[in-house]
Amino acid sequence: MDNMIATDLDRVRADFETSEFFRHLGLQITRLDEEDVELYLPYKQELDNVQSTVHGGVYMSVLDTMMGLKIRQLGFEAPVTIQMQTQFLKPLIGESMTARAALINQNRSTVLMEGKLYDQAGELIGYATATFKVSTTRK
Repeated sequence: MDNMIATDLDRVRADFETSEFFRHLGLQITRLDEEDVELYLPYKQELDNVQSTVHGGVYMSVLDTMMGLKIRQLGFEAPVTIQMQTQFLKPLIGESMTARAALINQNRSTVLMEGKLYDQAGELIGYATATFKVSTTRK
């Protein structure tokens, strides 16, 4: 079973790390195992808005990607975002961010997720909940 899990997680990692969008943003998977998953986005000036803070669309993209990655880590396939509610708590100025996610609820065809973004000091800077349509589970 452990080999199966490792193989599935390796496939999930490859799916994300070969995504053009994932690479364009500069996302890095810093943890992906049976227990948890974490994303890291190094700061780059191209992600700033006109106020020289990281653009809110970047927050939303990282949160959406993080929750999708967590869904895949949990064993669901082909998550599609149906709805996402985002709260912007603190601007990010010239810093990297870390993202984490957790499952709130699930049924046969949808999952409700929460995603959180943290600055380099570990302070919460953004929060989202989202509903995803999913297909079959592999676990």
